[in-house]
Amino acid sequence: MANNNFKCIEEFIDGFTKTDPKKKSLYDDCIYGLEFSYHGRAYRITRDQTADNATTKRVREIFGKPEGYIEWIALPCEDHHGDYPLTPDIYLGVFDDVEDLLDNGKIEGVPLREVLVSSETFVFSVD
Repeated sequence: MANNNFKCIEEFIDGFTKTDPKKKSLYDDCIYGLEFSYHGRAYRITRDQTADNATTKRVREIFGKPEGYIEWIALPCEDHHGDYPLTPDIYLGVFDDVEDLLDNGKIEGVPLREVLVSSETFVFSVD
């Protein structure tokens, strides 16, 4: 399951919605949230605005979301740490909450709820 980073989807949800400051999670000390690959493509899910204000505004207009808690991006490079511009065309969606992301975000027709715990998913180290 996702190179043993998640035993179940509840662990992903807990890490993304953590409210207990004493509980350690995979996302502690991370700005971007999570980066992973699935079928040879790298993706980023972030709770924080990663682009400049103009790009963020445009992305939210494209997806019809005046606000957006979670952004989902397809990274345009093989090396997920590569240098690339955060342009609106790499965004796959803006979501209200983690349930919205997991239910409505899809890769190749597969909901992210299933992708994130798949043995075909590799979660990049967040250290």
